[in-house]
Amino acid sequence: MSAVTHTVALPARPTRVEAGLLILAQTMSRAAQRRMRRRLARAEAEPARRAGLAASRAMSADVATYLLPR
Repeated sequence: MSAVTHTVALPARPTRVEAGLLILAQTMSRAAQRRMRRRLARAEAEPARRAGLAASRAMSADVATYLLPR
């Protein structure tokens, strides 16, 4: 089996428009990565958050037990 390669000739420096598009693409990529990381962190923290809320509600429902003198 033989590999076929294609050579593409590009100018040494990108034009201003191309450079701007490259910068825009990199910026959008970074923003999307940050958004995905935040979403993942929230998803991973959700079980602990729910457990904390449940514990807080249980303590609030039992507040008389904690406040009454013994």
